[in-house]
Amino acid sequence: MGRSPDPLLILFDLDGTLVDGQHSIFATFTAIFPQFGYPAPAADAVRGIVGRSLPYAIRDLLGEGAPADDMAEAYKAYFHEMRAKPGYSEPVYPGVDATLRRLAARDDLILGTATGKALRGIRWMIEKNSWHGVFTTLQGADTAATKPSPEMVLNACREAGLPPQRTLVLGDSIYDMQMAKAAGARAIGVSWGYGAPEALLANGATSIIHAFEEVEQAIAALQAELADA
Repeated sequence: MGRSPDPLLILFDLDGTLVDGQHSIFATFTAIFPQFGYPAPAADAVRGIVGRSLPYAIRDLLGEGAPADDMAEAYKAYFHEMRAKPGYSEPVYPGVDATLRRLAARDDLILGTATGKALRGIRWMIEKNSWHGVFTTLQGADTAATKPSPEMVLNACREAGLPPQRTLVLGDSIYDMQMAKAAGARAIGVSWGYGAPEALLANGATSIIHAFEEVEQAIAALQAELADA
């Protein structure tokens, strides 16, 4: 089946949107911070920086004087070892798997990621969940500037051959909303992640969805809006 002449690009954040990775992220920060002489961060503080690329997230937590690059390398090494252990998982939120597969099968949509994870982490998630062929463009921490820079969205738009006006970003953090707004794309927040819905709305979300299946209704609404424009 050929691609629709007027597709939409749908970009998904990962942690807090598709998968619940907060416990692994918190466990890794808790392990590495004492190695550099810092107390383990509070869980709420960690949830507040999920979505940012690692060195920026560490500076957000500790300030500009922190050895963020060295700590980021230690984080990646620890996380990679943890992820290689039998039984490790990052739980997929309800409704995500079936809905993603329905969306990927449509010829009027192009799917991609826009995440603070590096490509290694994105590809691990795809392999773990058998999401091969679901995402056409993979944007992450090592392909573009950290959120809220619009670079991930703009890179994905170039790869897909679509303008930001035909792009929808789905995420759970204010950084996702700010990124989409800066790029000229549409942003929708999710209520089950790590960000408060009112904060998402204040930072550019046009609406909030409360179940992953509702993304299909949001896509239909955007398609109708663009058709009437």
